[in-house]
Amino acid sequence: MKTLLQATAALLLVLTAASAAHADTDTDTDKAVQKTIKSLIGAIRYSKDDVAAQQVAFGPMAKALMADDWAKLSSAEQTELTRGIEKLIRTISFPKGRDLFKYLDAMLYDTARVEGDKARAKSTVVIHRDLKKTEVVIEWVLIKDGGGWKVLDTVMMGESTLDGLREDQMKPLLAKGGTQAVLAAVREKVAEVEKK
Repeated sequence: MKTLLQATAALLLVLTAASAAHADTDTDTDKAVQKTIKSLIGAIRYSKDDVAAQQVAFGPMAKALMADDWAKLSSAEQTELTRGIEKLIRTISFPKGRDLFKYLDAMLYDTARVEGDKARAKSTVVIHRDLKKTEVVIEWVLIKDGGGWKVLDTVMMGESTLDGLREDQMKPLLAKGGTQAVLAAVREKVAEVEKK
């Protein structure tokens, strides 16, 4: 189960990194998408985790991670899973993002594009650390949630973070013990991080 924690941490680190894309998007949508990404990174950078959490679509993220198995969970279990994922991201990934973003020099954005109910935006994060310049390109996937755009996933080097988590973490747990195995693993990790 240690790998679920590591994968969740990687998810938030990626969520906090940066992203960009070209598209057929109106200016208002492009501005709203960029605002969400900038708000997420700024909030993480300056330890405003409640503000950062408002930029992430935890419910749709949990549903995407479970895919068809989401419907097998009761409403209470769906809520528990969503809250567990949020807790792990806030506790593990936000602090890792803070470590990265304290060296942030600039963020460059391409125009966002809307694809169905999602928007994709690429950005290049420029970081200066130990006298070295690093550029990280991330494609953010956002979804309309609660009336605004929120981060759902990130894609780096062609790899979706959510798809990777689903394949590497969720599917083995589901094969081993179904939805209850996933819930048990998340409960275990949440209990572990709450002890710290």
